[in-house]
Amino acid sequence: MKTVRIMVVVLKWTALHFLASILIVPATLKAGEAEWGLTGLLTLLTKILYFPLMGLALYPRHWFPGSWIYIPIACNSLVWGTFIALLFVITMRLRNERPDA
Repeated sequence: MKTVRIMVVVLKWTALHFLASILIVPATLKAGEAEWGLTGLLTLLTKILYFPLMGLALYPRHWFPGSWIYIPIACNSLVWGTFIALLFVITMRLRNERPDA
């Protein structure tokens, strides 16, 4: 049962990260060319979302034509989802191991 719960957490965070990664780029482009402000904030968020596979933006477009570009984005989201689920598991274990007062 715990394995299923962990997998659900991984899938939820992966889906959320994937959706955010897809939606942040058009939002950044529509924000305009302000010095800092909203464009700067969205650019910073884009850099955070695309970490650790920041090279996604550097891939030649012919490697992933059309909708195939979503494959490396999905892989990056899976890395994030797994990491967040790992933090969730560690937190739950530490919470259960505390001595009761």
